[in-house]
Amino acid sequence: MPIERADAVRVALGLLEDEGLDKLTVRRLATELGVKAPALYWHFSGKRALLDHLTDVLVAPVVAALPDGGPWLKWLEEAAFALHAALLAHRDGARVALGADLRTARALGDFAERAVGVLHEAGFPLGDATRAAGVLVHFVLGRAVEDQTRPTPEEEAAAIADESFPFPLMAAGLRERAGATVEDDFRYALGIMLAGLRATLG
Repeated sequence: MPIERADAVRVALGLLEDEGLDKLTVRRLATELGVKAPALYWHFSGKRALLDHLTDVLVAPVVAALPDGGPWLKWLEEAAFALHAALLAHRDGARVALGADLRTARALGDFAERAVGVLHEAGFPLGDATRAAGVLVHFVLGRAVEDQTRPTPEEEAAAIADESFPFPLMAAGLRERAGATVEDDFRYALGIMLAGLRATLG
């Protein structure tokens, strides 16, 4: 029986959650589906293509929920938070989306396209709107990768309490921030980026 792409992507998502990105391969997926790897190359030319389809699945709900209007800075903030949360909701979700081909990972492309439209409507020339939208998407992806590899609060506290920790100012600052969540830190960093966009628009 032929394998449907949507079914294969669903199984791949389950493998991602169970085993992580590093163990997810087209061959591993084929084994899980009970077929030979060549049977899947009709759908996925390689691992990157498989990840592009996974990215599409992860981001599609975000795009479906994007508002149609509103103040541009608020729109960007809410959209960035939604994308960040969607990536963090899945094991290695941010790494899956890094380097995605937007022609296949269409939902991520649609997210960027919507951001370009919002920025252009706000007054950015179209060329600059594409740059700014790229900054937003790349910021969220990069931040999500870091957040998914972040030490636990207990591990971080132990590290900065160790006398051998070589950065005393950062240690003191991290102690001041004790109790801050991933969302708190993301909001702060996103606010800096959005302030830059606001200043750029003048």
